[in-house]
Order: sequence, then C-alpha cells, then structure tokens
Amino acid sequence: MPSERRQFTRIPMGATVAFQELTFSGVPEATQSIFKDVSGGGLLLSSATEHPLGTLLKLEVRIPGWGHHQNSFGPTSERDARPLVAVGQVMRVEQMDSGGFELGVKFLNVYPDDWAALLIFIEGATPTDAN
Repeated sequence: MPSERRQFTRIPMGATVAFQELTFSGVPEATQSIFKDVSGGGLLLSSATEHPLGTLLKLEVRIPGWGHHQNSFGPTSERDARPLVAVGQVMRVEQMDSGGFELGVKFLNVYPDDWAALLIFIEGATPTDAN
C-alpha cells in the first residue's frame, strides 16, 4: 500500500487563477492561468513561464461554488465572484512535454475565514467511500 504524504485532500477543478510574483524590484506582471486541482494546502497550476522553487506568488483563485461556505453578507452569487486571495510559495516545478510548466504552490497565508470556507467546500466535493 503506497503511503500518502499529503495532509489535505485534493479535488480537480480546471478553474481560473490570477497570479504574480511578489518582488521588491520592478513591477511584476500578472498572469491568468488555469489551476488543475486545489486543496487546503495549495494548488497545482499551469504557467507559460518557469518560476523557480521558493518563489512567492500572490494568488487570486476563482473557485466556482465556494460562496455557499463563506461567512459574509450578500447573495451567494456575489460571494462566488469573490476570489480566494492568498500568498503561496512554489514548491514544485515540472516542465511539460507540450510546453509550459506545472507549478505546485503551497498556501502560506490565507485569510482564516476564506481558508475555513475552502476546507468545507473541498470536504463537500470529496466523494465518500460507501462500504
């Protein structure tokens, strides 16, 4: 039986994420991309350019359906439109055969209420074993 090192359950998404490097020099360019999966610990995203291990990124993650779990006022549709904003760190970089890169990004800083809403959303989207 293989040992699973992941602390959080991942769910496939295929939704959008905007990200940019956090840097003290120059003006970082914002990039729009697709993230392939998300968990309470981070996400896997596609990037046209390589970002070295350890790079810090500002992330604006669009998660369809997570608005039901947020602690805020207003219609759910408005809450769904609000992205999860986080600071993440590139933990894995893999060059793809088709060009571009996959980046494994670990969440370092997420607003606590947003993180809690994300965990509840993922729990609800995860299939359970029927024994």
